Amino acid sequence: MANSEPDDMLSAREENRLIKAGQRVLLEGGYPNPNRVACPGVEALKGLAQRKADLRQSEQAVLHIGGCSPCFIEYTALQKQATRRKTVELVLASAALLILAVVGGWAWKTHMPYQKVTVDLRNRLILRGDQVPSATSGPIQLPRGRLDLTVLLAKGSRPGNYGVQVSTELEKTLIATTGVAVNQNGITALNVKLDVSKLGPGGYLLAIGEAGHERREYPLVVK
Repeated sequence: MANSEPDDMLSAREENRLIKAGQRVLLEGGYPNPNRVACPGVEALKGLAQRKADLRQSEQAVLHIGGCSPCFIEYTALQKQATRRKTVELVLASAALLILAVVGGWAWKTHMPYQKVTVDLRNRLILRGDQVPSATSGPIQLPRGRLDLTVLLAKGSRPGNYGVQVSTELEKTLIATTGVAVNQNGITALNVKLDVSKLGPGGYLLAIGEAGHERREYPLVVK
């Protein structure tokens, strides 16, 4: 058989109400101490409010606060001030961590190394009509990222300034850059920095052409 609680024992709710009633009395000046007799002083109250004081060593101060309205009011104000300060510190620390994360991410993206990629267009066919795609006519495939792209241009291409564009199939330009093509052992090679890190995987058009001349378009797949 379970032991019943003594009739004179307070329930948790009643005890909480009693504590709150005592706090109201203290805050309303129910325990006046106009001469501040035996008050522990503001530093002791501040230590208790900021949880920096050893409660075992501050037992007398704690007991005094419970029977002195001026000290209780001062302690309550210091406690609220300490809580606000901790909240501000937490917000500032969170903001600092967020800023560090954003700056770190930006720095990583900004200094992310370029990946060397070579595309050979010398024997690539441009499909017309119902031609069946082959190894030399299928889409150019590029990885997502910051690319140090070398393009071996089609036979007959001349050295000089070239423009490179990546666009949607509706010909909306997404990326545009330029580079200089040079002759390397009879091969016209164009080198450009192409950042496709922000493009989603899928199909696009890659247009390459000498400045002032018509550009050739090639199907492109970004993986």
